[in-house]
Amino acid sequence: MGIEIGTGVSGRVGNVIYYVRKGKKCMRIRPAYVFNPKTVGQTNHRNKLKLASRFIKALDKFIRIGYQSATVDNAGNEARQHLMKECFVITDQGPVLDFSSVIIARGEIPVPEECTITVDGNMGHITWKPGTGDRWTDVKVMVAMFIDEGKEGNSQMLSNVAYQKDGACTVPIPIHTEPLHIWMFFSNPDYCPNEDRRKVSGSVYLGVL
Repeated sequence: MGIEIGTGVSGRVGNVIYYVRKGKKCMRIRPAYVFNPKTVGQTNHRNKLKLASRFIKALDKFIRIGYQSATVDNAGNEARQHLMKECFVITDQGPVLDFSSVIIARGEIPVPEECTITVDGNMGHITWKPGTGDRWTDVKVMVAMFIDEGKEGNSQMLSNVAYQKDGACTVPIPIHTEPLHIWMFFSNPDYCPNEDRRKVSGSVYLGVL
């Protein structure tokens, strides 16, 4: 529908589109149809965006901590950029998220090293190389879990489950019938409050159960 603006028209009248660009009144013919509106590339991009947004929504609380010093407009969009660029594999069935490439936190605290996880019943035992000295007194361990099921996916956030200097912790493993992916990283929210990247480490993917 076209609307009158001053002495002109804005909008669509029939197959003619009227608009104002840089102060000038313009018009163009609306195309009768769009050439190849669903190419393989376009379809893959849309599916990637859908999967990335689903993952970000499920892990929103962790993303806000891990990307708290986002260089784009917000933490979710920066994490989404990372997923779209680095974390998808294109298969015959379409894009698939490579969880081993996913980073849910990045910062300047050293990344956890020599990480392992073993499962005994419904408990998971996580170990890592502990730090020594006062530097690690207040650095805490964060554990994130994502179950790749359902429309939204399910997630679990375990914060402050141990201190970095402890070198080990035990966490509950939720009941699941679909793959469960686990990450960990370090957080020190009390350290250097004006420099967010120095509050967290990069994340480590512990694997899938």
